[in-house]
Amino acid sequence: MLTVKYSKPTKSILLAACGGALFFGLSEGPMQAINPAAPTETIVSAAKVPQIAKTDVSVKQAIKAYQDKYPKSDVKSLSLEKKTGKYYYEIEGIGDQKEYELKVDAQSKKISDTSTETLDQVEQNGVKRKENKLNTKDLLSVKKAVKEAQKKVKSGKVTEVSLNKALGTTYWEVKFQQSDKKVEVQLNAATGKFLAKETSELDD
Repeated sequence: MLTVKYSKPTKSILLAACGGALFFGLSEGPMQAINPAAPTETIVSAAKVPQIAKTDVSVKQAIKAYQDKYPKSDVKSLSLEKKTGKYYYEIEGIGDQKEYELKVDAQSKKISDTSTETLDQVEQNGVKRKENKLNTKDLLSVKKAVKEAQKKVKSGKVTEVSLNKALGTTYWEVKFQQSDKKVEVQLNAATGKFLAKETSELDD
């Protein structure tokens, strides 16, 4: 004989048959009450601000440090990543006659590893400078760029944030490393507009 009983306070149905009992929760409460193992942790971790976006020196401060060192030049590329346990901005620049490189400590703003190289004759007098210089006005911060990129990638560690140029557009590229692949997200450096996303296998 099968007996069915209804309990109004919890809206549960009790099915009793062959000496056993099985409960089905029909509560109108949130799903977490029925399934406490709902996957919410991934969502929280995806929104977490990574350490690379918490450096003491902002991208604008790093660019100013470069420009103070090489005032007659423009930035042509910039990257922020962790090396030997510390975060550094690596900045490359270009003038009318020479190219420049340096590192800026992302915590102390100390400059190191400076280098200068003369351009080829055909690249001098502003020819290559005009082609390669980035638009560094109204840049999104590293934190905002990472946040926008995280909307396109569900999980992974942010390993590098870089500033580059293609087809006349200056863009942020945020690199994520997952367990078996790497993902690169490109955003307009001023507006944060999504431009592209590329996924590839990790190198052996």
